[in-house]
Amino acid sequence: MTDISISPEKLGAQRFIGRGALLFVLIVGLLPNLFFLAVMPFFIAERLITPLLYVIAAIAALFLPRFAVYALFLAVAVVDLCLIVMVAFHLPLALAIDSVRYMATIDVSASGFYVAVISINLALALVSAWLFDRNRAEIRSASPLPVLLVALSLMAADFHFNFRYFTKSMSPFDSAVSQNGLSADAVAARGGNLLIVMVEGLGAFADPAEKRILSEKLENAASSAGYTFTSGTTPYSGSTTGAASRELCGRWGDHRDYISGVHTENCLPKLLHARGFETVAYHGYTSDMFERHVWYPNIGFSELHFMETMVRDAPMQVARRCGSVFLGLCDSDVAALVHSRLLEAGDKPKFVYWLTLNSHVPFVAKTEGTMACRTTAAPIANATACELAELWGDVFDSVAAIATDTRLPPTDILVVGDHHTPLWERAAKDRFTLGLVDWYLLRKTS
Repeated sequence: MTDISISPEKLGAQRFIGRGALLFVLIVGLLPNLFFLAVMPFFIAERLITPLLYVIAAIAALFLPRFAVYALFLAVAVVDLCLIVMVAFHLPLALAIDSVRYMATIDVSASGFYVAVISINLALALVSAWLFDRNRAEIRSASPLPVLLVALSLMAADFHFNFRYFTKSMSPFDSAVSQNGLSADAVAARGGNLLIVMVEGLGAFADPAEKRILSEKLENAASSAGYTFTSGTTPYSGSTTGAASRELCGRWGDHRDYISGVHTENCLPKLLHARGFETVAYHGYTSDMFERHVWYPNIGFSELHFMETMVRDAPMQVARRCGSVFLGLCDSDVAALVHSRLLEAGDKPKFVYWLTLNSHVPFVAKTEGTMACRTTAAPIANATACELAELWGDVFDSVAAIATDTRLPPTDILVVGDHHTPLWERAAKDRFTLGLVDWYLLRKTS
């Protein structure tokens, strides 16, 4: 009789190269990561630890009831999506967790791109869980080492292709306000108004020719209306509320630092209000987002204009809506209200802060843009970056219209980006210099 028993050595090798090990690699190591692996050459999604999380979830599921694999894999998929957004928008972990409470203020379903990515990610997690459940017995007999090596390889690839886009600036504190000497004492000594326009997602153009597409709008206004014009760059930290902390309060931070009323003693609106300025803030989105209605007054704004208040007070002027996920007022309509407020007579100088909205990613491109971004005549080769520049161009046109209005009292105007341009498309992201945002200053001379 022939002995067909398998030697212990072969049995041991099967744990690493057998069918169970192969299924473990395919179902847990590759399938849930397949979508992002396929788009990695074209899109940026930093998900460094996700492949390892799937392996950990799978190993844990082997010791839990069968249904647990579905819950664990779905949980990893959700964490995966949250981490991608957190890193893309430079949200520190604590801020990202805190930001979950504001999800009710946005409409993720308005973006087909977001819906597709979320759906594919969740679907792959469910399919992986189903296949894992069906092949549990064979996978249990396999060594986790091969799938762990695959996960580590995917993490190394992610690090190689994506990490450079998300490295934090190690620069000491700096801001456009400090670079231009716009302290409360200096602003008050000049005696005129100050307008700061914080432009959503305006990073620093890598190509000077592309930067000039926007800067020329303000340079032309400056030369015709008695301003000096300067421009430059400044580092950023965090997201939009971090930019407010940078430019308005002279420190790295975010809205959480000001909700309780602390760290406000050096904030520019508060200091200017104490020097007799009217301090006015505009934003075309709801005040509930990041609780701006709470901390804006804490840092010194005495007059607030958000979407709900502008709809109430000026319904005809702000009848249109712009955007998708962040559906709010149109920047050009808010600009008109900012313009009118600066023209209002009064015995006090004004400090006006306007945070724009419509260029928030995901943005809605103009249907009939003058830059012909989807043609060979486009001044910016990448269509996505070009379409975004068109939205910024509308803001710059509005600022130029304010600056050249002969009725405008003496007003210095600072236009500055809030944070890097959080684009998913690799070719579009490469149009900008990492770690910096652009600023432009129009200083009244006559």
